[in-house]
Amino acid sequence: MSVVDPDFYDGWPMNTPLDIRRNLTQAGDVHFPLRWGIISASAIASDWIKSLQDVPGASVTAVAARDMGRARAYADAHGIEIAYDSYEALCSDDNVDIVYIASKTWDHYRDLMMAIRAGKHVLCEKPFTDTADQARSVYEAADEAGVFCQEGMWLRCFPAIEHARAAMARGDIGELQVVTADYPDPVYALNPAITGFGAQEMPLVAAAGRKSRLQPYADDVPSAHGAAPSAAILQYSEQQGIAVITFPSGRFVEETQYVGREGRITIHTPSHHPTALTIATGRPPRDGTRKAKGEPSMMLEPAQGWVGDWKETHWNQDRNPTTGPFNHVRRYDYPMPTPAPITRGQAAGSRWDGEQLIEYKGWTWSGGNQHGFMYQAQAVHRCLASGLKEMPQWTRAESIRVCEIIDEINHQTTERGF
Repeated sequence: MSVVDPDFYDGWPMNTPLDIRRNLTQAGDVHFPLRWGIISASAIASDWIKSLQDVPGASVTAVAARDMGRARAYADAHGIEIAYDSYEALCSDDNVDIVYIASKTWDHYRDLMMAIRAGKHVLCEKPFTDTADQARSVYEAADEAGVFCQEGMWLRCFPAIEHARAAMARGDIGELQVVTADYPDPVYALNPAITGFGAQEMPLVAAAGRKSRLQPYADDVPSAHGAAPSAAILQYSEQQGIAVITFPSGRFVEETQYVGREGRITIHTPSHHPTALTIATGRPPRDGTRKAKGEPSMMLEPAQGWVGDWKETHWNQDRNPTTGPFNHVRRYDYPMPTPAPITRGQAAGSRWDGEQLIEYKGWTWSGGNQHGFMYQAQAVHRCLASGLKEMPQWTRAESIRVCEIIDEINHQTTERGF
């Protein structure tokens, strides 16, 4: 009888990037040369430029803003040679291989189509587009142009998420039953539902609520970021599963759980850039004495609380509060990596504030964006080195499915006058 090593799946460590695990790419492909062009002189683009310092094959050759003064100041601050005052000019530059789009969210569709028609590979920030129809149009255009086109769902590239997906694929928690997640941004909050149940089935949006009236963006089109939903319940009939997603404002837990018939995976806070997960598996053994005596398997005793044939139960968690109904628990920590030496670009603790680089209190190189961006940037280089048109960590089908779910939430809440 073979013994399963809990730290490996298909011969790979559990946190191995999915593109490498599937033998689609090789780790050394991060040296594949790509010249990046940056659309929008924004703070999040500043984070992206910083993350490229950890990708040996990456260089940033150009940036574009809506006016030359802003573009030139941004380029000088980040050590970029070429500055443009139009996005069209950047997309026409032969020194740019791939475009990173960090413009206003309602401009993403326009900028995606512009870059694709210019024959550029594209990585676009979230939300990818305002609607599912727009997303489908973008991906169809990318197929026709033969270019790489990717929504920047860097959440999928964290080692903790790679580990959780491998554990579910290996069957560690059995058939998935329930997914719970919370995050103010629907694009992030809905991600765990797709991670757990996949993109094959469009779930029934059984309930959807909104805390304030929908605020559409351009051309009165409700955008993924143009509203304030409060919660959604998704029913997956084919898999008999359910996802409970909340979109809170203010303080919130930000934790994700995948609950299966044989275990539970918890992605600990902050789950949108996680550094730890816990996997709990294995039902406690039955005692069996009550049933053998013809008594109820579970009974509420005034002096003892719930007692029964389970030696440990989730009704009596004071005996083992961390496990609930599962008795094999292990936590995996993936600390934020030590930053690479600053060889180009800005200092570790700085961020663009709209006019200049500032020391941003509480924001370090290893902060959320830079941490996830680094893993995503390396994956993009690996995938392009192998001629892939998308990252397996976040496929086009998954990107479209999230847009479809948000479309349905917007439709339902608008119909009810929220």
